Amino acid sequence: GFFCPCHGSKFDLAGRVYKGVPAPANLEVPPHQFLSDSRLLIGDDAARS
Repeated sequence: GFFCPCHGSKFDLAGRVYKGVPAPANLEVPPHQFLSDSRLLIGDDAARS
């Protein structure tokens, strides 16, 4: 999972916040796409659309 050292919130591998921590919401998942078995594009690349 993920740990935020700023305020101590914990998140699972899908970015969902655990109960009883300061974070009010789940982590945002950015736009992404798998280009191949070993390449992942993260972000919005308008040139590829």
